[in-house]
Amino acid sequence: MIRVGIIGMGFMGGVHFRNWQALDDAQVVAVCDANPIAGKAKQGNIDTGDSELNLDGVAVFTDVADMLATETLDAVSIALPTHLHKSVTIQCLEAGVHVLCEKPMALSVEDCDAMIAAASAAGKQLMVAQCIRFWPAYAWLKSVVESNAFGAVKVADFSRLTYAPAWSDASWISDPSKSGGMALDLHIHDLDYIQYLFGPPAAVESDCAYLENGVPGHSVTRVDYGAGKVVTATASWMMPKSFGFSMAFKVVFEKAAVVLDGNGVTVYPAEGEAYAPEIEPGDGYRGEIEYFASLVKGQAEVVVITPEQARESVRMAWETMK
Repeated sequence: MIRVGIIGMGFMGGVHFRNWQALDDAQVVAVCDANPIAGKAKQGNIDTGDSELNLDGVAVFTDVADMLATETLDAVSIALPTHLHKSVTIQCLEAGVHVLCEKPMALSVEDCDAMIAAASAAGKQLMVAQCIRFWPAYAWLKSVVESNAFGAVKVADFSRLTYAPAWSDASWISDPSKSGGMALDLHIHDLDYIQYLFGPPAAVESDCAYLENGVPGHSVTRVDYGAGKVVTATASWMMPKSFGFSMAFKVVFEKAAVVLDGNGVTVYPAEGEAYAPEIEPGDGYRGEIEYFASLVKGQAEVVVITPEQARESVRMAWETMK
């Protein structure tokens, strides 16, 4: 049984809590947050189902050091504001605990390097929760690219559009010094997935529109993989609130085009009729928790994400702001 602590009990902390509790071989034994913890999870831009959190039998802490000293933990999920990721991750690794840290990994490449070094020194697993790698539609696309089912990719375009979030405590997410802004909070999802598909790019170039605080609010990014492949990603915090949230992709292969939109995934083959492929239901949160659990138990059969890849995604995100 994996004994788990959750650090940070906002929206994502609640997501981690429910998905850890859903595993047969794991148990959340402690939660920690500087603020009072209620039994109802906060909501984000993805519907994650039941908002109730059953804290019966779960120890509640307001201090990470106290939790680490009091509880016997195998692993923690860190769902804190981004500027706290480095320090709390290292604190937990040095206490001998495996760490699943929310995205983005940290505010800088240098901070990522420090986290990677701490994991190596401790001999513990460090994983960054880049959930899109586990999202069913995106996992299906990865399998199609790897199997060459429709031939080589010629064009790939990804988008993630919403309004500037106002649901975070004390609006930390709107403070670039704490969140990294739209690039590290939102754009990084597609940038990370692009390098998951195609590896590290030769270059990243962006055109941006800016928010009132002077940081990018809308970015159109070209990710350079050389001649013969056009890869782009668009992210925005500048949509009206009435727009809500949208994530999509359009990928053109040699023998088909594949589109994810509000209607799901559709395959448009070069010959024959369009069809909806069979894709697993649900979201990527359960998958990332299950994968991390397999890392902790030493049973992971494939490599889905490494700390070094998460570091590369942070680097790419910063490139979009130059």
